[in-house]
Amino acid sequence: MSATAQGLKRGFTTVEAGRYIGRSASWLRKKRLTTAGNESGDPGPRYLKTEGGAIYLREDLDAWLDWLVTRAGASSATNAA
Repeated sequence: MSATAQGLKRGFTTVEAGRYIGRSASWLRKKRLTTAGNESGDPGPRYLKTEGGAIYLREDLDAWLDWLVTRAGASSATNAA
């Protein structure tokens, strides 16, 4: 699939979602198996359960990335103080 076609997609497979957010598919699978987040407090991106497997929506991946930026900003401010 070309980068242009991928850029227009709304729903991603686990492998595609991992590429989009810079994580591995196995990392996403582990996040789906943890309950209420995990020791790091990062629940991972939201996903939809389907008969064919998990689907990640672009807006959920973007929201998770935005959450990471916000969290990193908060911890940077804490560390600077």
